[in-house]
Amino acid sequence: MIFFAWSTVGVAAFEKLSRDNLDCQLWVSGDILTHEQLTTLRLTGVRVTEFTHEVRPENTETLAHAIDVIREHHPDEPIWVESQAV
Repeated sequence: MIFFAWSTVGVAAFEKLSRDNLDCQLWVSGDILTHEQLTTLRLTGVRVTEFTHEVRPENTETLAHAIDVIREHHPDEPIWVESQAV
């Protein structure tokens, strides 16, 4: 299962959900995590991919493209996308 987060809140939610399931993978918007945060996640066994650019939910075109890129890399996996807080 693939999780796509565009905020640190989304990453924290992923960490809670994935503790017992290392088959989950995380894709994150660029520039939301520091190099150290990414390294720490990877050292704990999380498979994480960072976009080279920022993906914001209000930019539907960029968001759709990001999801398409994830789908290209993981065609048979469901993709869970962080929802925008209301």
